[in-house]
Order: sequence, then structure tokens, then C-alpha cells
Amino acid sequence: MKNRVLSLAVSLPIVAMLTLPALSARAQSGEIWKAESIPAQSQITGGPWTLEQTGSSNAAPSAGYCVGGVPQLNPGTERMAPYYFPFVTGSGSKLHGIFDYRPRTSNEAVVAASSKDGGLTWQFEQEVLELNKGVCPASDLVDIGNDAGLGHGYVLKVQGQAFLYNLDRSVGNVDVAGLVVHQLTPQAGAPLSPAPANLDVPQRTVGLLNPDGIIAEAPGVFPKTILYLQKQVNGDRTGTTALPVAQQCGTPVIFKEPAASHDIVTPRLATTEDGVNFTDLGPVNGLNDSTAVGPTDIRYVGPRGTLLRLEGGKWGLIFSGGNCLDGDSDAFHFLGYAESRDLKSWTVIYGIQNPIASIAPLTVVFNGSSVTVPATKPVVGNTLGWFEGRVYSPSFTLSGEHSGFLNFAGYHTPRPNDDRSDYRNIGNVRLHTSREVIAVSGDEDRRGSGGHDGDDDDDNDHDDH
Repeated sequence: MKNRVLSLAVSLPIVAMLTLPALSARAQSGEIWKAESIPAQSQITGGPWTLEQTGSSNAAPSAGYCVGGVPQLNPGTERMAPYYFPFVTGSGSKLHGIFDYRPRTSNEAVVAASSKDGGLTWQFEQEVLELNKGVCPASDLVDIGNDAGLGHGYVLKVQGQAFLYNLDRSVGNVDVAGLVVHQLTPQAGAPLSPAPANLDVPQRTVGLLNPDGIIAEAPGVFPKTILYLQKQVNGDRTGTTALPVAQQCGTPVIFKEPAASHDIVTPRLATTEDGVNFTDLGPVNGLNDSTAVGPTDIRYVGPRGTLLRLEGGKWGLIFSGGNCLDGDSDAFHFLGYAESRDLKSWTVIYGIQNPIASIAPLTVVFNGSSVTVPATKPVVGNTLGWFEGRVYSPSFTLSGEHSGFLNFAGYHTPRPNDDRSDYRNIGNVRLHTSREVIAVSGDEDRRGSGGHDGDDDDDNDHDDH
């Protein structure tokens, strides 16, 4: 795929120089991640309507969604769209997934499915918390007009109890109110029971600051410890969080975005002993810089990732990131990897210039110099069409001490409105790591739950940029 050549000289504030610390760190460390397969689009059998069903098109966005005033189901096995934000658990090839099902401006729901092949194909199990259950648009040429339901689903087990957490997208609540909490009693074939079919809000988290979602939990740590994302909408130009103009994103020149993003996102740590009340432990550092405006900077981190507990007392994090190029704070530019000894201070090893996966490459002119993003081929190989517009929400599961499946979301175009027939896809790739992984988010520690000991040493440190 050819690079896109753009000029950012007017649209972004001027900075003194470009730096590429991630490349330096990787050069010192050698290869940590390698791909063992080519990224492939996942398919699902059963469940609600998909974009591949008869009549679905860009010209008629809701074609096929309803027939005779009745919302349609997926009659067979179809491409897994419009699904995104996978939360996947399990080991080997047998996996369980929770997905955000979101037809553009028509509906949103939480869907559970299972896989026997590492995430290439999924079998529908359950749909709950549907925003517009049974509602049809006036015609195929329009949408219902509302998809602000519950998203970013994550399941956390605390003291033997399972809890489902979701972002409330409704006006006045999104990124302001606590996450919506449903306590679960999973049943065979219905892992989200007793969550109701229709959207409801029984309770919310207490103590999380402007939560946009739970990124990941730290396996084997007590009390239960999570990494979550704080998002302060329009925060870099309003109130006490306002930044100087030189530290704000300028108007983007790509992706047809009408204006710059002014949100501030902050990854933070928190603990809980009951699954509802949380104690915020403050922000982590090293993953992003909310004041950075350059095309190789990481300004945003996304609300989904996976924490890896590594041999030698260290932590790894697979995450998604983005910057001012995107005109959006959803952190969909690349999938990256970072390491830490204490969960608080992180060093990015695979960043925007040497990513695990990336959207289509861009060549931009910044401060008078041409810069290509990314600078190197991603770990998973060249960008494919179904994630050339967005790539984010990585969820990694183990199939061995050094390998596993990475499930993630991808868009053909950056915004669903740009191509209503191809957005919110689920993808899958098998990865191998040189690190020995003891446990990952959502799994029990395979060597016991003895907690994290940050005093262990390791000959392969990456704590210096």
C-alpha cells in the first residue's frame, strides 16, 4: 500500500525536533514480538445482524437490518462486523469473548461468544443490554439515530464474584459518571446472565476518575488491581487542565475530521476489594504525553489492552495508541508494547514508529522535514485493508509460555460514516514473544497467585529509553 504524503506545517504547532526513543529501546533489546500468522478477519456464527448480510451497502446504511419491521439475525456464518472492543479470555485455542456490538447510529449491545480456534471463528452465545431492542429504522436509507448505549465491556472477578463493567455513552454520563456495573452469575451458554436483554443501569463504580473503560487487570495481585483510562473531554483547552496552544493538537489534515481533538487521556491505577468501590492510585507515566503534538509522539492511549506478568518480576502491556494525526482521542493509530517493574513507570518498546500493528502508513511534512509513520514494518506485517483506518482494543491470550493469540478491532476507514459497509471488524493474529509469560489479564496465575515481587532481577532490562 502506498504511503499518503501530507503537509502538517500549518496544522500542527511547531516543536524543536523529532525524537524516536522507542526505536532506540528496541534496537538495544532485540526482537521481543514476532508474528506467527498473517492477521485475519474473524467470523461469527449466529447472533444479531451483520454488515455482510444481503442488502447491506454504503448507499443504504440500514439495508437488511430489518425485514417487515423485524430486526434480522445472522442466519449463518458471516464476517464479524459491526463488532469491536473484544475482551477475550481463555487459553490455547479455546477462548471466550465479550464484544461491543454497534451498528452505526442504530443500536449497541454486549455480545458473548466462544471460539475453538483461537479467535478465527466464533459461536454466538448471548446478547444483553441492547439499547434499541426490537426497534427498526423508518427505511433502509436511514438509521435509527442512536447508538449511545453501553460499550467497552470488561469482566473482572473479585473475591469469587464476576462483574461486567461498561462505559455509559448517554449524554451527560459518558466519561463523567462511573462505569455501569452488573454482577454476573454465568451459566452454560449464557456467560452474561443475569444481565437483562434491555439496557439498564443498576449501579456504577465509585472512585474511578472520569473512567472511559478498564484497560486491563494485573494478574496475581491482591487486592485486585486494574489499569484504567481517565478521559477528560475537551480538557486541554478548558478549566484547570487547559494547556498552552503550542501543546494542543492543531486541526487535522487527514481522515476528514472537522476539528482537532482536545481530550486529555490518562492511564491510571486503582484497586478494589468488592468490585464496585475503587481506590485510585494515581496516574502511570511513560505510556503517553498529553502535551505532545508531533507525528511520532504518543498522545493518546486506548481503554483496552492486556497486562502480562513476566518471568523475573516484570510487567508487559499490549496497548493501543494515537496522536494528533488522528483528530480523535480514541487511540486507534497503532498497537504497541511497553514494560515496567512496578506498574507505574513504563517504557514503550514498540511504539508508533515500530508498532506491533498500524493503520496505513503516512508520510507527512513536519517542521520542514519529511517523516514517515511508521518508520519500520509492523510486527504483524503490512497493513491490511480491513484495519487501514483504525486498529485498536488489543486483547491477548496465552497458548504457551511464549505464544498466544491477539484479537483486536479494525476499521477499513477511520470513521464508520466514510464506509458504512465495512467498519468495526474483529481480527486475529498469532504472536510469539521472547519473554516468558506467567499470566495475562483475565487468567489465573499458572504458577500460583502469590502476588508481584518487584525486587526480582532480570538480565534483559528495558527501563532506560
